[in-house]
Parts: sequence; structure tokens; C-alpha cells
Amino acid sequence: MAAAVSSLTKLLKPNPYRELFGALADSVEDGVLVLDGVGSSVLASNHAFLLLTGYTRKELEQLKAADLFPDMPRFADSPGSLLSKLAVRTHAGDSLLLDVWPTLIGNPTAAILLRVRASAERERILKQARVEEDRLDHLIEISTQITESPADPKWAVFELARQVLSADFVGVYRASPHNSDYTVEGALPRDFPQALPPVALDPLDRPSLWSIGTRPDHPLHKAARAAGLRALRSTPIGSPTAWIGLLVAGWLDAADLPGEVIGLMEVLANLYHARILLGMHREVLADLQAELDRVGIEFSSSFQAIQEGLISVDGNLKVLRANPAACQILGYPEDQLKDQSIQDVLVGPADVMTTLLDALGHQLTAERAQLMLHRRDGRPFPASLRAVPQEEGQLSRLILVLNDLSERKAIEDHTETLAQRALLGEVAAIFAHEVRNPINNISTGLQLVASRLGQDHPQHDALETIRSECKRLDQLLGDVLFFARPLELKFAPLSLAELVDRILARWEPRLKLANVGTHTNYANGGNRVLADERTIEQVIVNLITNSVQAMANGGTLSVHITTNGSGGQLLKIADTGPGIRPEQLDRIFDPFFTTKKSGTGLGLAISRRIMTAHQGSIAVESFQDAGTVFTLQFPLVPGDNLE
Repeated sequence: MAAAVSSLTKLLKPNPYRELFGALADSVEDGVLVLDGVGSSVLASNHAFLLLTGYTRKELEQLKAADLFPDMPRFADSPGSLLSKLAVRTHAGDSLLLDVWPTLIGNPTAAILLRVRASAERERILKQARVEEDRLDHLIEISTQITESPADPKWAVFELARQVLSADFVGVYRASPHNSDYTVEGALPRDFPQALPPVALDPLDRPSLWSIGTRPDHPLHKAARAAGLRALRSTPIGSPTAWIGLLVAGWLDAADLPGEVIGLMEVLANLYHARILLGMHREVLADLQAELDRVGIEFSSSFQAIQEGLISVDGNLKVLRANPAACQILGYPEDQLKDQSIQDVLVGPADVMTTLLDALGHQLTAERAQLMLHRRDGRPFPASLRAVPQEEGQLSRLILVLNDLSERKAIEDHTETLAQRALLGEVAAIFAHEVRNPINNISTGLQLVASRLGQDHPQHDALETIRSECKRLDQLLGDVLFFARPLELKFAPLSLAELVDRILARWEPRLKLANVGTHTNYANGGNRVLADERTIEQVIVNLITNSVQAMANGGTLSVHITTNGSGGQLLKIADTGPGIRPEQLDRIFDPFFTTKKSGTGLGLAISRRIMTAHQGSIAVESFQDAGTVFTLQFPLVPGDNLE
């Protein structure tokens, strides 16, 4: 310590040590002022202190310390401490705020060395440090907004970019999706153009700087000068071979430009480029997600709507999902099939699981055309099963296509029954044709024998009975032949009202004899139907015959003709008989079903067949002890008025 004091003392002595001290002090950036041990007189100073205060060395050495520091503290009491914002009187008489760090020289104190710096410079450095710290935070926030914000953060990004660059204005000229121009985004002064053609951006294909005093050759430079900017920087956005825009920043004070402005603008341009690319990727992902959702909805709708049973199972043969048709076929509620083992769902032959395992292991479609499965309640049903493998990456799945063959089996059985009935009908027609002639011969022979024996012969009544039965058999065989043979119809416009009137006129004697009155009501008697008159007359006669026979003690026969709302004509024939019992009502149109002793049971069956051939229908309503109504429905002749 003593050696250091001795060395400093030597530096304060006259030449050459004083000159050596002065040279060393002048090399220091901070100001240096040396006072005597009590802090009253100025011993020396460096060039930086002279620049701060405006004095010369000679002028300073003639001043007292109190002349420099109006509010001079006791420097000896604050060695090594910072005395901030200490006022110093300059040569011009102004007050300059300095930060002072006193150092005591020697023991006892031989001198006081003051290292000084303008307080404004310290504040500038602190501010710069804060700016650097804030700049890093702003860059982090920009990248966060770009990568994480689902909304478009461009306006917030521009404000943050302005703070990063300490600029007054920041904007971007971006390629427009609607035309070839580059349109402005951000907050640039009104003097800047709202759009630039591509040719205007060609000269700015690399980072550029314009400042006041430089000739404005570009439209943006002219706009910057018109807006009062002192500096303007631009950096292209995008790759060198495909740039998509231009980042522009302007300053009202050129001193505010950061030293690393070129690098910062490069970073901001890259971040903005990333924002555009991420935005495009988000749009593509949104479109893909929308398409995926649409396909998912279509798949789900199709999966639900398919009439075949569909069951998806995983590699462990557990149910992933099943459509409503599969649930209905197997007898399960829709929410109870998931996660069940397919072995517990498809209850059937033991080799069903073998079929599924083969399809899963060999990744080949396996099919069982027909097998017997059981529903959840234990009822068996015929089914077909097809297992279609699906491979998704490392996962293997099966789609099981299940068909309930019960309806098909019923149709096949019904078809077989119809074929048997058709064959039986052909046999019956042949039988009726072959038997009818011998019966007629027998009837003729009986009639001849009866006429020769006379009515008084004891066997006459027996012969007449046999002859009556032969006649009934002949009628039955005739009905069988008519029922078995194909209908030969000749369609023509027919007035039902006129046909009914002719039939009732012929039946009038029989109706009087049976004590049956008639009532007719032709609401639309002028309308015609397209029908075969011969067979329709047969239907009407058969219904009138049944009605008269039902009214054994007399009654009223009503015939009503009208139209229905679907464009057809209705013919209703009603009687006041005892009606048909409910248990018989569903069978009256079956062949050979009859409640009459002398009936063949084919009349109504033939009538329904005739009406079906006319594309019409026959229906019955019966009321116990009140009567029966048969309704015939016919299509009208096209063009006839329904009124």
C-alpha cells in the first residue's frame, strides 16, 4: 500500500511524472479529477473531464473544488461509493449532473481521485439495458403469439416489432391473394402508398437503409421524407428465390436506430414469414379437419343406414362398434355391444371363431354363406357372415358383415309353397276337365232314367237327388277351372251405374220372391272405369247372390257408387243380413272357404282375383246383426272428371 501511495505521489510531481499521469488519465473513457487531500484544490484532470465541463486544464487548476461543486459533499466520507447526480458548474455556467466515484489516495489521505461520468450516460446505458431486455421479451412474445395464438395476431405483432426496433412506424407490404400488387399491413404513415406493384419492390431485394440527406430514389424513400422520417429500413420477407413481402420500419429520430437493426429486422422478417406459413398451414389443417369431419359424418351416417349388420372388432376380437342393423339382428340395445367379446355375441357353430381367426391371421376375406346363429334371447336364425380384414399401421381389425336370412328363407319357403300350389292348380284343372264330362254324362243318364220311370216311381226322388249333386259337382268343377286358368280380359271403358242397373233389372223377379228391396245411389254415375265387363258382372252377381242368400227373411240391398280421394271409383254393395262373424272375416277370401251348405268356397276368391287383375281391390266390412258391406275399388278412365 505504501508503495502504491509513493508511486501515485511521484505521478503528481512535476515532469516527467505529471505528463505520464496525464497521458494515462487521458486514455480512460470516464472523466478523472484529482483533488488535494482535504478536497479543496484541483490538482489534475483528464481530457474526458475537460470535454464534460468545457474548462481547460489551466482554468481548472486555478479553481477551487467548491467552485466546481456548488453542493460539494465530503468526498473523504464516501470512498468507493457512487454519488449520483452530483451537480457540476460548467465553463458556460450551466449545471451538469455527474455520477462520481471517489477514491482516497494515501494514508493519511494525500489526494482524492474522482472518477466521473455524466448521469445522463448512466441512464442511457440503463435504458439501453432495459431496452435490450424488453427487446428479448418482445421477440419471445412475438414468437409465442405466432406459434400458439389461434387467431391472427398480426396487429399485436406489428406493435411488438415497433418496440423491438425502437421505431416509430412498422409495416409490411405483402403479396395480395387477389391481384399481383403488394398491399400494406401495419401502421405506416398516410404518405406511404397502400399498394406497390412487384416492379417497385425489385430494387429492395436485400436489406436497405435510407436516411435524411440521402437522395430519395424509391417511392418508399420519397414517402418517408414526406412523412418527416429521419431514417427508413426495409428487409425482404421470404426466401431469396421466392420472397413474398417487404418489412418496413421508420424512425423520426435516427439516433433511435438500434446498433443491431439489420439483424433484428432479419429476425422479424423471418418471424413474419413463419406467421404467414403457419397461417397457411392452419388453413390447410382446418380444411383437412373439416373434410375429415365431413367424411366422418358421412361414414357414420352410412354405417348407421346400411341395412346389413356391420360389426367392427379389434385384434382381440372385441367389439369396437356396431350399426343399428347388427344390434337389431342380434337382439342387443345399441349401447351394449361395445367391448364385448365377439364369441359371446355370435353364438353359433364352434367353427365361427375359426373363420374369424383365419381372416385376421391371414388378412384375407372369409365368408360363410349360411350358418345358424342365435339371438340374445336364444332364438335361432339363419344368417350369412363375411369377415373383411382391415390393417391400420400396426393394428389389425375386422369388419363383420352380417345378414339375417330369415326373410329370405321365408320367401323361399313361400315361393316353394306357391310353386306347389301352382302345380296343384294345374293338376286340379286337368282333374276338373277330365271329371266334368263323365259327371255330365251321369247327369244326362239319370235324367233319362228318371223320365222313363216317371215321377211316381219309388226311386224317382233318389235319382233327382243324385242328379242335383251331379249339378253341384259340375258347378264346383267349373269354378275350379275358372280359378285355375289364366284370366283373359278385354278392357274397355265401362259405366258401373249402367251395368248395375242391367243386373238389378234381371234380378228383379228373384229379389221380389226373396222379399228383398233395393236402394241405389250413384253420386258419380257418369264416370267410367277401365274394365272387362264380363268378369266384373260376374263379381257383382256373386256379391248380390251372397247378399240375397244372407237375407233369408228379406231385407234391403243397397248399391252406392262414388269416387275416392286418390282418383278411383268405389262400388259399395250392402245388405241388412246378420253379418259375418269376426273369426270368419279374415278367411272369406280364401279358396274353398264357405259357410253355406251348397257353396263351393271359390266365389269370393275368384272375385278378389278378378279385382286384382283390374288393378283394383275388394274389401269387406261387417257389423254383427246389422249387415255386411263389400267395397270394390276401380281406377278411373284417364281424363274422366271426378266431379
